[in-house]
Formats: sequence, structure tokens, C-alpha cells
Amino acid sequence: MAATSKSTRDNSNPIDEIAERTARIREDLAALGEALAGAGAMQAGVARDAAEKRVEEVLRSGERLVSEMSGQFSNAEKKVVANVRDHPLQSLGIAVAAGFLAALLMRR
Repeated sequence: MAATSKSTRDNSNPIDEIAERTARIREDLAALGEALAGAGAMQAGVARDAAEKRVEEVLRSGERLVSEMSGQFSNAEKKVVANVRDHPLQSLGIAVAAGFLAALLMRR
């Protein structure tokens, strides 16, 4: 009888062990999945932060460029106005010539 109970115990132990191992493996896989999801979320957060910083840098440089171009345009406008005031007939002649050339080009 002892042999029978030992044999039954030996047969049930491997099945129980397999069930326990399977349960542990499932738990480990779930924990691994959570860890990977957390790492992925962290990487996504890092990438998002880097992208936001880059966008801010691009916006700042764009604003700087617009400011510089605006200043240059303002200076050029002042020079043109001063030149027209100093030489009105020459400016009129240049404007007429430019209009004539534009008309010739549009005609063809």
C-alpha cells in the first residue's frame, strides 16, 4: 500500500510541479510584459520630450530669422524711400522701364 500511495504521489507531483511552473512562467511573462510596456512608455516619453525641445528650438530660430529679415526689409525700405526722394526722375524712369519689360514678358 505504501508503494501505491508513493506511486500516486510521484505521479501527482510532476503534474502539480508542471502546473506550478506554468503558473510561475505566466506570472513572469506578465511581469516581463509590464516591464517592457513601462520601458516602452519611458522611451516614448523621452522621445516626446526630445521632439518638443527640438520644436521649441526650431520655433525660436524661426522667430529670430523673421525678426532679422523684418529688420533687413525695414532698412531696405528706408533706403529705397530715401533714394526715391533724392532722385525722383531717375526712380520714375526705372519704374517705367520695369513696367515696360514686365508688359513685354507677359505679352509673350
